[in-house]
Amino acid sequence: MKIISVAFLLLSFPAIAKDQILTLPELQTLYDKLNISTFRSSLMPKRTKEMVYLRQAGLPAPEYFSNGFSLENNDWIYTFSVIEKKDKNRDGVVDYTICFSDKSKTGTYHSVQPMLISPLGIDGQFIALSFTVDGC
Repeated sequence: MKIISVAFLLLSFPAIAKDQILTLPELQTLYDKLNISTFRSSLMPKRTKEMVYLRQAGLPAPEYFSNGFSLENNDWIYTFSVIEKKDKNRDGVVDYTICFSDKSKTGTYHSVQPMLISPLGIDGQFIALSFTVDGC
């Protein structure tokens, strides 16, 4: 029985790992549809009523990497790293556990926070949910 269990785990690992791989279109959608009004960050004081999405924040284009993206200007570095892609709250929709880093280049401010985002908003916008997540 132990041999069968071990064999099952070894054979299922690649399938589990494959689910965690993010494609460039997925990362671009996260960037395009992330509602920045649903989580705390240094972007809040700059936000206007019309500025809902991260892509509207007036930052340079994101640099994508295997599990996330970063945005950088003269004063700030924002990094969004996906820790897990899974239906965490069991509502039938894939959620993303994100590690968000908000770092000042000119001062000492540096915040790192885990958050759960889900495409539950209007037009599929990703909103941060009040949900306990581990990660960063």
